[in-house]
Amino acid sequence: MVGGYERHRPVGAAPLTWHEFFVLFLEKFVPQTHRKELRKQFEQLRQDGIFMTQYEMRFSELARHAVWLVPTEKERIRRFVDALYYQYHFVVTQESVSGTTFDEEFDIARRLEMVHSQEREAKRPHGSGGFSGVPSRG
Repeated sequence: MVGGYERHRPVGAAPLTWHEFFVLFLEKFVPQTHRKELRKQFEQLRQDGIFMTQYEMRFSELARHAVWLVPTEKERIRRFVDALYYQYHFVVTQESVSGTTFDEEFDIARRLEMVHSQEREAKRPHGSGGFSGVPSRG
């Protein structure tokens, strides 16, 4: 696989980058039909109904199989943010600064989700109408 590729490279060419090796590895050892399915899942991925950490894990897992769809850090960030819940997408986009890394963007989104969760918890009435642990008499 890589050996054949190396033989066809010009003498004195720079060694393979990790990214180049990874792409070659996927093409060689992951069947095309499976790569196509994973790419489709990546294109359709949205945060809908899952926590931010779950979304990021799934995004990163699928992005490995769609390296040509997110060839740069900037494109990876854009796709990640575009598939967030609208309320998170809007704020993360506002918070973003040119040159931020994917990890920094994810951290912004995760903190935003935590704040939103805390706000919902604070607004929820405590001690009324919930389960008291005492059986009813009727």
